[in-house]
Amino acid sequence: MVASSDHLEVVRIPGHYWHGTGTIGIGPALVVYLVSRLYDGAHPDEERRPWNDPTVRDPVTGAPFDWHRPPHK
Repeated sequence: MVASSDHLEVVRIPGHYWHGTGTIGIGPALVVYLVSRLYDGAHPDEERRPWNDPTVRDPVTGAPFDWHRPPHK
């Protein structure tokens, strides 16, 4: 999915999906991240992975996901 100042997007991501964002332009991006409950650092309800984790696989190719590949043509 690609959003821009001309094409704003609201996305709901269920809690069991891995997700992240990336900016592909030269200008700044504003991402507003809303949650349904406060984060409890003592009892986290989420896992974290580094953005370049080689175990994250592209479902089409089976290769490590290429975060530098443009998401559109």
